[in-house]
Amino acid sequence: MFTKKNNTHQIFHDKRQLKQLFNDRIYFGPFSGLRIPDNLYDVLSLAEIMGLYESCLHNTFSDLLNRNIKNIVIVGGNNGYYTAGLSYIFSPERYYVYEMDHKMHSLIESWYLKNKINLPTILGEANDKNFVNFDADIDLLLIDCEGAEKILLDPEKFPWQKRSDIILELHPFYVDNLISLISKRFSSTHEIQLIYDDFNEDNKINKILKGLDMNIVYPQHPTHRWIMEDGKKVFTSGSFMYLKRK
Repeated sequence: MFTKKNNTHQIFHDKRQLKQLFNDRIYFGPFSGLRIPDNLYDVLSLAEIMGLYESCLHNTFSDLLNRNIKNIVIVGGNNGYYTAGLSYIFSPERYYVYEMDHKMHSLIESWYLKNKINLPTILGEANDKNFVNFDADIDLLLIDCEGAEKILLDPEKFPWQKRSDIILELHPFYVDNLISLISKRFSSTHEIQLIYDDFNEDNKINKILKGLDMNIVYPQHPTHRWIMEDGKKVFTSGSFMYLKRK
């Protein structure tokens, strides 16, 4: 997500400059003020450190603040950016995070050592067997599972989803007719909104970096979104769906 430098040490050094300027905190957006663990600086992108990562979802999080979110499930915990961020703004009573890469679990936990927020229950891979029931209704489901949404998003198989607000990153490059499929499954219980990458996000990041007199040029979309298909690198765009329970 950076222009080419002499080496990776220079990239790491640039992010360390932001660490000093922001005093270990996310700078902007709904997670502004959340403290960043020291071991995350070589993992997080500039956009995440600055709080502008997937800024197209910021209005959705604002809407959810009015939805009495108490219990949350995340599928795809990754480095913990969203896991910690949602804990920070909602303070959930029950919180479950699925992440199949167990090396990521310690990264997720590190946010909670740095911030005064409650640690979620961290689980492994989400599948159709362990995704059936929870001990309370789930108010918010955030899901980014690289095409497995076809399996995991099914309100007939998982009836609790009829009563959940859902944000999912769509992966139509993995699953054909995915928008139609998910829309039909949830049309009777949810209002459906499609959200796409904000291509002004890069300009906002570069404007802030310039204002801070940082000698970093953040590359434009879509260079950081791609998949491997038929043995070659295929660029993709970011698309999301907000399923708002009626």
